[in-house]
Amino acid sequence: MPGNYTIEEGFAILRTDSLQVVVRPQSYRGSNRDIGNKFFSMYVMVRNISNGKIRIPRESFSIVSDAKQYDYIPLDFVLGSQQQQLYLDQWQDPFNPDPLITDELERNLDQYYELMAAYFSFGDLQPGASKEGYLFYGRELNRARHMVFDALGEPIQFIR
Repeated sequence: MPGNYTIEEGFAILRTDSLQVVVRPQSYRGSNRDIGNKFFSMYVMVRNISNGKIRIPRESFSIVSDAKQYDYIPLDFVLGSQQQQLYLDQWQDPFNPDPLITDELERNLDQYYELMAAYFSFGDLQPGASKEGYLFYGRELNRARHMVFDALGEPIQFIR
């Protein structure tokens, strides 16, 4: 939906005097496709267009849909859900290792670290630099027909 931002190729682009924020609902594009069944994901990119360092606080992004606010799910919880599944699925006898389970375990660990790297990181943003990644929210947002993404206090509306 139009607002105090522009829309280009499905991305909402919000510009302030010091930041450019690009956002859109987007399925996680990493190798672990199961994340999409557990969470609703938003792709976020923030670029510092000022000459000074800018702090991106943890409370910078939220979603409102059907009069309910959704805050992003912390990385520890997202990784914890994957780690728990990894341990439950990959138990093996330490005295008789199975090479197929070992290969699967290595693949799952790679997905774990890939997800960690793909998650949006908060904190200081240097002049001219950008940060990008995914934020995850409750999976019930997958069924939402309308949502307002609050980006640093600026509402961005999405309608299906």
